[in-house]
Amino acid sequence: MRLFIAREAVDDHLSIAGGMVDPRASLGRRLASALRAGAHYAFWYPSRFLGWGLWPRYGAFGPMATHMRFVDRSSRRLARAIFNAMVRFGPSLEKKQAVLARIVEIGTELFMMASAAVKARRMVAENPSDRTPLADLFSRHARRRVLTRFDELFDNEDAVTYKVARQALTGELSWLEQGIVGVESYLGQSEQRSGPAASPSRT
Repeated sequence: MRLFIAREAVDDHLSIAGGMVDPRASLGRRLASALRAGAHYAFWYPSRFLGWGLWPRYGAFGPMATHMRFVDRSSRRLARAIFNAMVRFGPSLEKKQAVLARIVEIGTELFMMASAAVKARRMVAENPSDRTPLADLFSRHARRRVLTRFDELFDNEDAVTYKVARQALTGELSWLEQGIVGVESYLGQSEQRSGPAASPSRT
């Protein structure tokens, strides 16, 4: 699902600038796509910095208003981050699964925060005495996860992790398996310790 959601997140960008980052596209198509993308993003990208995500907006959400403002600001930040990832990685973005996973996790957390705020507001509207702190608590933890994922989006250990994973696949780290007790060996030892099973009586 992460890759599917990530694809949906960048689909609009690909429809505009896909030809520019497509390695199979001709030079003429790339130039045309670059001109079209330049005209579009000259307005779109600066607009992702605009918007009012501060007080008094979302005041109707009461205690959850501060979380809704965070969602507002972070959504625009995420849009910029997706564009930055496309520019930085180009066609190889689809292979950057760890980066795409973080993008999806940020979007998912923001969606759940907004859903929790809407649900809490509806519950209070139906019953004013229903002031459960769960939505606020969840959003507080979600904010920390979102900020962590933003920090790790481009500052991470993905390259080193990929290198070690390749070494594991080629057998360079097979020495780690030395001394490991296999499942079959473990089961055999367990049977020896427990002794032979009692034969069922026949009537």
